[in-house]
Amino acid sequence: MMSPQLRVGNAWLFCLVLGFLSGTSVLGVQPEKEIDRLAKAYRAARTESERRGICLYAIDAGVLARDRPVAIVDAIFGTTYAGKLPRGGKLETGVVDFHPSLRSGNEKDASGYIGWYLAFKFDSTGRLQNYYLSNLHK
Repeated sequence: MMSPQLRVGNAWLFCLVLGFLSGTSVLGVQPEKEIDRLAKAYRAARTESERRGICLYAIDAGVLARDRPVAIVDAIFGTTYAGKLPRGGKLETGVVDFHPSLRSGNEKDASGYIGWYLAFKFDSTGRLQNYYLSNLHK
C-alpha cells in the first residue's frame, strides 16, 4: 500500500510536469503575465527591501534562473542588457542596484554604492549563466 506522503509527492510531481507542458509556471500563471506583474511591482516599489523582495520572488518562482534570457532581467528591472550581448565565448556582467547610488557632489570623487543588488553574467546568446544577490561592496 502506498503511503499518503508518497501519493501527495506523486500528485505534486504530476502537476509540476503538467504545468511545464501547458506553458505555465508552478504557480499556474502564464510566464509573460508573471514577468509583467513583477515589472509593475518593481516600478511601484518604494524601498530597497521591496525591490530586493521582488527579485527574490522572481528567483524562487523560477522566472530568473540559469539559462533564462537576460531580456527577462530587462523587462522586470528596466535595464537594457539584452542589447549589449558579448561576442564569442565571453561573458558580460550586469548589475541591478536596489538602492540608488550615493552622489559624491564632486565630479572628481567617485560615487558610493550601498545596499542590496543583483549581479549576473550572461553569454553571447543572451542567456543568464550566473547570478547572485549581495549587499557587499568592495
